[in-house]
Amino acid sequence: MSTPEHSVAVIIPAFNAAKTIERAVRSALIQPEALEIMVVDDCSRDHTAEIVQSLQDGSGRLKLIRQSQNAGPSAARNRAIAESKSAW
Repeated sequence: MSTPEHSVAVIIPAFNAAKTIERAVRSALIQPEALEIMVVDDCSRDHTAEIVQSLQDGSGRLKLIRQSQNAGPSAARNRAIAESKSAW
């Protein structure tokens, strides 16, 4: 896979998002510019994390980060930014 000129990290904070997470992740995976797709499961009580894991496509672009306690979407985004390998 060639590297697009403009690559980005897609950050998806998720809390009890089992009904919508698959669509969001699949949408990000089809974007060639998305070299890093980070889903931060903010201590969901549903199957959000399991769904994300099932969407791994072997490209290594999809990363699941699991929070140990619910901290809200801002904290989830900040955690993903801290762990991202993408440039600003």
